[in-house]
Amino acid sequence: MCSVVVRYNGGEKSKRGLLRYRCPRCKETISFSKKKTWKKKSFLYWFEKYILGGVTYDVLSQWSHYSIQTLETSFHQLLSQNPPPLVLPDFLEEESYLLIDGLWFGKRTCLMLYRHSKEKIILYASFMGKERGSRIAKDLKHLNKTHRFTGIVSDGGTGIRNAVFTVYGHIPHQICMAHLHRDIITAMGRYPKDYRVLQLKKIADHIWFIESKEALNWWKDNLKKWIDRNRDFLREIKHLDTGGWWFIHKGVRKALRILVSLPDTSFKFLSHPLMPKTTNELEGSISSISGKHLIHRGLKRERVVSFVSWFIYFYNRKLISQRKN
Repeated sequence: MCSVVVRYNGGEKSKRGLLRYRCPRCKETISFSKKKTWKKKSFLYWFEKYILGGVTYDVLSQWSHYSIQTLETSFHQLLSQNPPPLVLPDFLEEESYLLIDGLWFGKRTCLMLYRHSKEKIILYASFMGKERGSRIAKDLKHLNKTHRFTGIVSDGGTGIRNAVFTVYGHIPHQICMAHLHRDIITAMGRYPKDYRVLQLKKIADHIWFIESKEALNWWKDNLKKWIDRNRDFLREIKHLDTGGWWFIHKGVRKALRILVSLPDTSFKFLSHPLMPKTTNELEGSISSISGKHLIHRGLKRERVVSFVSWFIYFYNRKLISQRKN
């Protein structure tokens, strides 16, 4: 048998009259005597499958031979408790960069995650109603006691910027290029029809190919030439009967403001080659938490926080175990 987990196979019996069971993976069948008893694992073992693996109660009941009601009662008791403390390994690299990003659960709760740029282990996580600078600064002060960072990479939210400046001062802070590029494309449109906007989109897409300060200066010159050629286009306004007015190309103007600010916000990695351009490394951890949470979307709101805390505990424990091996 390739798996210790077996299940009943339609009532089929062996020559000795014993019920036969089948492995759900390799389909090989086996029979057990009446004196054979199942070796049941602890509820924490199956709880990890429920949290980290996203396995449902129905499947866990087949695997563990506990009833669904027993599993549900035990898991709810565990969800009412905090996970045990976990000792994280020390990261002693000369250059160490902190990734910061948030995961929203609806519109009321945000989970802020803090992760090392080279390690998948989540260093810290906290829930908050909004990305408030005071709350994020409190998290950064907690991290600053045990970890040393030479740079920060985040999505550039106002709260995060203020918190980083408050705790770390003028430490290099790279604003995620993927977030800003996404905002630029959303503002001007993915498939612009105007040839001038199409030219600006090509300039925006070219930021991914910049790997040196010389290339950045060339890109800045091209952006400046585009602005000089299209000043009248950017200043086109529409007058209202009420006497008011607005700029016709508001989306293009917004995209241009972000592009002009990019050299000062998203190219810190040119001076620090080991610094990531984006927070995409952290997106994998965020998608894992979000994906497993959606599988168990029937959880009550007060249990969601505990669910995520246990997920991070099991997630980190698994990575630490792999790191030791």
